[in-house]
Amino acid sequence: MALALVAWLANRVGVHEILDEFQMAHAGMVLLATLLLAVDSVAKACNWQQLLQRNIGDRWVPISRVLVWFFAGGFIGAVVPSSASTDACRCVLAARALRGHAAACAASIVTLNALGWFTGSILGVLGIVYLHLTKQLPLLLGPVVLIFLFTLVVLPILYALLAARREVLMRFIARVGQRWPGLIQTMMKFVDALLAFEHAHMRFPVFLFVAGIGLLAQAGMFAITARAIGIELPFAVWLVLVPLTRIVALIPVSIADFGLIQAAHVWVLSLFGVAPWESFALSSLFAIEGLLIHCTLGAASFLAGGRRKQEDFRLDGSGFVG
Repeated sequence: MALALVAWLANRVGVHEILDEFQMAHAGMVLLATLLLAVDSVAKACNWQQLLQRNIGDRWVPISRVLVWFFAGGFIGAVVPSSASTDACRCVLAARALRGHAAACAASIVTLNALGWFTGSILGVLGIVYLHLTKQLPLLLGPVVLIFLFTLVVLPILYALLAARREVLMRFIARVGQRWPGLIQTMMKFVDALLAFEHAHMRFPVFLFVAGIGLLAQAGMFAITARAIGIELPFAVWLVLVPLTRIVALIPVSIADFGLIQAAHVWVLSLFGVAPWESFALSSLFAIEGLLIHCTLGAASFLAGGRRKQEDFRLDGSGFVG
């Protein structure tokens, strides 16, 4: 479906016009944009490492290992639909290395994504406010602020409710899952891991700051990629486009960022007067930059992870060591 959508959209927009945009693209700027996209990934991995460290507790989780899981998961996830599937791949890699901590790995991924949505919504609101004040906000894009505001309101409320009703939820899980004691323990670990910021040393502003750096880097990636093909728009546009892209990426109609994402980018940028073939070329370059990261850092991390497992295998047959 994703490939069919891309093919239909490219044919409708104009294949020759899109190819012309690719030919005129400044290669140096595209590479610089790719580096900024990698910065966003590193920022996510840093936050993920801190969340894992809090949830694991009984062992040290080095950032080098987390980077391997993050980029290797992206390499594997490039061929599955939805960014949620990619995160599931990362979770599986982490859980295989951190035996007995699958629930904590899953909860840390959920928290990491919620943190990204929350931070992205803040930047999105700031971008929309700027565009409104400078009278550059298209009328059709105005309602998008409701999505951002909904995220900013609902996520803290859900977290507060979970923290306040934790004991009630635990008792409910214990009562419902009496026949499956293993499942009860896993669910309790998962709920506890979701409440990472209840601990004094887990400072939310620090996580917010790191996530913000990553999202600003991704916005810079869009701005530089746009400049590479001659698109000139205020930086606030990219602040809005980044969280919207993450929301669209959750819908399982994209493979390696090709699919529904192109349609969304063409629609949003058309509101600012950007030609459809330019928008499609920009969106495709964004996907290609992601593939460059998967084929370099991702593939190297995947191979490094495989070698690490071989090194950690004990000859006495006891399996892999953390």
